[in-house]
Amino acid sequence: MMNRIRSSNMLGALERMSERERKLLIGGGLLVIVALVALAGLLVSRKVSALEEEVTHHDEALEQIIDKAQDYLASRAEEVAVDELLTRAAEGSLQSTLLEIAKEIQFERKYAEGATSIAKLSEYVKFANASEIFAELTSKTKTARRRPKKTNKAKEKQVFLATIDVVFDQVPDSALFQLMEKIETHPDRLFGISMDMSRQSPNHDQFRAKMKVGQFRYGGAQEAP
Repeated sequence: MMNRIRSSNMLGALERMSERERKLLIGGGLLVIVALVALAGLLVSRKVSALEEEVTHHDEALEQIIDKAQDYLASRAEEVAVDELLTRAAEGSLQSTLLEIAKEIQFERKYAEGATSIAKLSEYVKFANASEIFAELTSKTKTARRRPKKTNKAKEKQVFLATIDVVFDQVPDSALFQLMEKIETHPDRLFGISMDMSRQSPNHDQFRAKMKVGQFRYGGAQEAP
């Protein structure tokens, strides 16, 4: 009932207005509507621009991640390979590995009477001074003091450098060269540290040699000399 009375009053007031007043009223209303629409459009435009900037930022971040992904995957694969290598090395003995290598090398053994025979390098090898030392592989730099993190020491893996002296007596230089090649190309990443050679036989075709061989590995078990 009240709404009908208000509508009648508004219609009556509108009818009593002059033509000029009605045009001004209608024009003012249209201006208000246009202003509201323009304001809404401006707010929406600003929101869209903000969203576009955010999307562009995310796209750039995604591109950077994709660019670094290959490097990360390669680095991660290398870390896994090194971990497997150190673990495999810890499961065996450096001395036994070198002995197996020496068994693969054969040479012709000459005697004073002119007789010859085929011998294995492993028959003329001796081992000495086997040791393992902790390998400090991280660089020492000055950094701000931080609160030490709690870690499970039982799960920590420490890297050690295992070394052993390999001694040969009265063997040809060709056999020694084969040994060095097999050490440098061994899948367990052995490497020579030092090498001393001296001639022994009267015709200088046999040598006495002492080679120090090393290998990185997990753990700290001592090699048996």
